[in-house]
Amino acid sequence: MNAGAAGPAPWIAAVAAVLLLDGCAATARYVVLEPRGGSVAIFRNTPAHREKAHALMAQKCPGGYDIVREEEVVTGETVTKERATEFDRFSEELRTTEERRSRRNVEWRITFSCR
Repeated sequence: MNAGAAGPAPWIAAVAAVLLLDGCAATARYVVLEPRGGSVAIFRNTPAHREKAHALMAQKCPGGYDIVREEEVVTGETVTKERATEFDRFSEELRTTEERRSRRNVEWRITFSCR
């Protein structure tokens, strides 16, 4: 069996897996920065994501901080459409159906003030 027979597929799959998992990594970002606090956004309200948010808040407020408000914020909408066409052999006609789905894009925001 030729070692190159498998081609580049194994390493491409590995790179794709890393890129996909990176999109799910626990990340946090500043949304608003003010002299005495701000807001941090995280993808989901999970312990791993919150840990990243707390690190950002602690970086901004080395003397400590208080969480003022937490909320889910809609950041947009994703719309998908599916269209299917099939031939009806009894009526000898083409029939087309279309389905539209929408999903809200949300993030969790934490507003904080420095002590």
